[in-house]
Amino acid sequence: MTYLLPAALFIFFLSSLYFLFVFPREKDERYNLIMMYAFKYAYYVLMVTLLATFILSKLLHFEVVNEYFTEAILIDLLVAHLAFTLTAIILNQRI
Repeated sequence: MTYLLPAALFIFFLSSLYFLFVFPREKDERYNLIMMYAFKYAYYVLMVTLLATFILSKLLHFEVVNEYFTEAILIDLLVAHLAFTLTAIILNQRI
């Protein structure tokens, strides 16, 4: 946990800098299309990782209040955020 939280905050900081300085600010059809696909892919990634976390917690007998389980949920959120950011970056370059 000592390395996970600073790493997550650093990734959130870098992605917020990208959206602040590089991403287009005009709210037009292109912006809406990029955001729609980015949120859609991030949602699917989050659902799959949460499902995998719950299945693995049942197989490995983690308790829901266990520290490892909360770290796994934080990793799931971080992976979904990375999927959102990477999808937005890729679509911003392609569209």
